Amino acid sequence: MENVLAALMADNDADRENFLNREVLRHAVMRQITCERTGQVLDVRTAVMVTWIRGDNRSAVVVTGEAWDEVGESVRAKVAELGAELEVIDGRQL
Repeated sequence: MENVLAALMADNDADRENFLNREVLRHAVMRQITCERTGQVLDVRTAVMVTWIRGDNRSAVVVTGEAWDEVGESVRAKVAELGAELEVIDGRQL
């Protein structure tokens, strides 16, 4: 809740987006608990939420930052090959 209030009071759109992205990531981490790739317990400060979008279909996964660093390039290439969009919220950058 504190970050939502901070987002509402943010001075610029970039800060507002960072606050909101942190809340989205926090919610995803609380729901998933462990990394889909490594099985490690997720930490919102280092977790990465990856959402691929194709038409009306959306699918998301949360992984550790280390796991994303390992597979990120290949995932980006595959998503581009499929003509889909990719949204990445990286807790290490928030």
